[in-house]
Amino acid sequence: MNRDRNTSKSIAKKSAIRIAVPGIFLILGIGAAVGIQYYRQNMSLYTDMAYSYGKLATANISGDGLNEMIARGDEIAHLYEDWRDLQASTDPKDIEELQKQRQALSELEPDIYQLYVLWENILYFIETGSMTSSDIRYFYVVIPTEEELIYLWDSDEEDGEVTRPMERDAYTPGEKENLMKAYRGEWNNSLAIYHESNGEILGTAMTPIYDGDGKIVAVACVDVSITGIREVFFKLLLNITFVITLILILAGTVYYTFMNREVIAPIVKLNRATSDLVGNLEQGQATPFHVDVHTGDEIEILARSFEEMDQRLRAYIHENAAITAERERIRTELSLATRIQADMLPNIFPPFPDREEFDIYASMHPAKEVGGDFYDFFLIDRDYLGLVIADVSGKGIPAALFMMMSKIMIQNYAMSGLAPHEVLTVVNDQICANNKEQMFVTVWLGILDTCTGKLYASNAGHEYPIVKKPGGPFELIRDRHCFVIGGMKDILYKEYELQLEPGSKLFLYTDGLPEATDQKDELFGTERMMAALNEVGDEAPEKILEHVRSRADAFVGNIPQFDDMTMMCVVWNGPLKTLEEQHALSE
Repeated sequence: MNRDRNTSKSIAKKSAIRIAVPGIFLILGIGAAVGIQYYRQNMSLYTDMAYSYGKLATANISGDGLNEMIARGDEIAHLYEDWRDLQASTDPKDIEELQKQRQALSELEPDIYQLYVLWENILYFIETGSMTSSDIRYFYVVIPTEEELIYLWDSDEEDGEVTRPMERDAYTPGEKENLMKAYRGEWNNSLAIYHESNGEILGTAMTPIYDGDGKIVAVACVDVSITGIREVFFKLLLNITFVITLILILAGTVYYTFMNREVIAPIVKLNRATSDLVGNLEQGQATPFHVDVHTGDEIEILARSFEEMDQRLRAYIHENAAITAERERIRTELSLATRIQADMLPNIFPPFPDREEFDIYASMHPAKEVGGDFYDFFLIDRDYLGLVIADVSGKGIPAALFMMMSKIMIQNYAMSGLAPHEVLTVVNDQICANNKEQMFVTVWLGILDTCTGKLYASNAGHEYPIVKKPGGPFELIRDRHCFVIGGMKDILYKEYELQLEPGSKLFLYTDGLPEATDQKDELFGTERMMAALNEVGDEAPEKILEHVRSRADAFVGNIPQFDDMTMMCVVWNGPLKTLEEQHALSE
């Protein structure tokens, strides 16, 4: 149940995140796009307004009289100061007295007075004109120089007084470069020299003023407030954010409701049904899988797929149980076959404890449960010992059956008194007569005269025997090979003889020993096998076989055994001693 809730929370959380993240980027993108567009449009309007006013003002200022006004600017400034002094010394309510004083001032310096009146009229136009828009803050006319800024007119009022004509002031940061560009006629129609004044952000529009000859002699500047633009921009952005956020909340609610009903709830049902399916399978119940999901989409298809999977899984479990039972039966039979095969080979050592003329030890390690290799030794009579080692083609049960048949036939014909080459000839003809599977076996068959040490042997395609004489090393006997048993009818096998000395050792083996392979696909080989034999050449047969097997296992490592590995070692101690010799030896 907790797992169902966790699944629901996980899907809901992922869904919410997948809505919220794009929504946030949507808010930022729309807000930024709308805000930037609004800001550009309003800045364009404010710029056009400022330049329109600047051009209107400069139309009244430009002309031939401007050069004379600039040339006699200091005299106009002195007249401006005199008039201010007269105003300060006269009662402002005495209009008649002010008019008399102004008349006297005009008669004192008529030329300068006319220029002053022109300057004053333009100042009045500037002061009244700057009130035409609530966003225009200041209008002033300046002459920029390399050292300082010279004011001709300025609408800025401080304590009821306007800036006097030809007043000089220092540049503010960034002001000189922009004014000099406008003075040279290089300025484009845009706002510049942004600065803060009385809590407002102001931008300056600059328009050149020309004299009668078309030469730029001054620059008219209009300061316009853009604070309102920014305030409206942030309000607009806030409203857009609020509206989009509200839309996202509503959309998220609708989406979550849809997801919970159409996705989460069916998945929870599917999860519960799956848990019940696992529980039923673990308990061996036969309740079929069913989930009540009817969404009409991929989830319903998934539910039906689970039902189909349940049917197939139950059929598979039933089939697998039958296969497992069959495998167990086969494993039991293979185990029994392994024991039977092991019992077919001589496995009690020493096999002839009352015989001192010889000593024998052998081992067979199949690659699978049962193998195709076999060894055998048996007394034909009191003086002759039969020795057999063989390797059947293939592995597993077919090889084991062929091995048992071959072993019985070889032993039976050898016990009948035939020579080794005669035994192999008869066995080969009988196997070829009914060998539809075309299997074959390599055989080395030897008969040892325990009285003389003479060994009569025949080799049907098997590995070379190895002999160690007393005091010498193990040596490979490259005997004459004949064709394998079961390969072709009417083969006449050859026989050869070996004379063993008392203390000689005979080592026989199958190809599983020299062909043991390591992880580099390198063979153990004959040389390593001979070296391992010579390391323990003076040991008993059992020790010799154990040592050779350990060397081969160490070489192979963890690689699984590929082929059956069979070995046999025989020691001929010499002829049986007489009773008198045995009695003398015991004394």
